[in-house]
Amino acid sequence: MGYRLLLLSRARNLKGFETSNIGEDLIVLIEGEEENVKRFTQIVQAEKPPLAEVSEVIVECYDGEVMGVKEYREQLSLEQLAKIVAVGVEMKDDIKEMKGDIKEMKGDIKEMKGDIKEMKGDIKEMKTDIKEMKSDIKEMKSDITEMKTDIKEMKTDIKEIKGDVKTILKKQDETIAEIRALREDLKQYMDRRFEKLEREIALIKQKIGLV
Repeated sequence: MGYRLLLLSRARNLKGFETSNIGEDLIVLIEGEEENVKRFTQIVQAEKPPLAEVSEVIVECYDGEVMGVKEYREQLSLEQLAKIVAVGVEMKDDIKEMKGDIKEMKGDIKEMKGDIKEMKGDIKEMKTDIKEMKSDIKEMKSDITEMKTDIKEMKTDIKEIKGDVKTILKKQDETIAEIRALREDLKQYMDRRFEKLEREIALIKQKIGLV
């Protein structure tokens, strides 16, 4: 990372300089006076960029032609410019994609706002239903209290009837018929009361979602 730029900045006193990559290896060709070449070799062995990983530096003689430092600097500048352009194009595509994502997010948020508005309406409706259920339960409690009063009154009536039965033992058949008729009336009355209570309880279960 940045290794070629570092080496190029240290090649000011050289006549020729160029680099190439072979696999993971960086090949550096240089040309210049012996003292300058020696100094550059020492710098290469001593310095490296913070992010570069250099496992070994090998120095060998090379008899071929080497590109001039100025020419290589121009070539490297063009390479860097090409990379910048490529990154710019990639960034442009990324920005376009981000704009699409933002537009999609705006649509999702709009849909969420609609869902929340609908939920608020449902909650308002549920509050109304609960208020109505509370009113129904209050009415049922009143009905049950009234029933308890009726049952208490009936018990008093039955007790009174029992006393009357003792006084009319001589008219046993007639009394038995009257008692049976009363029991039937009581049974019908209780059946109607319990049927009404069961209907009201079923209605409550339906309203609170237990059925």
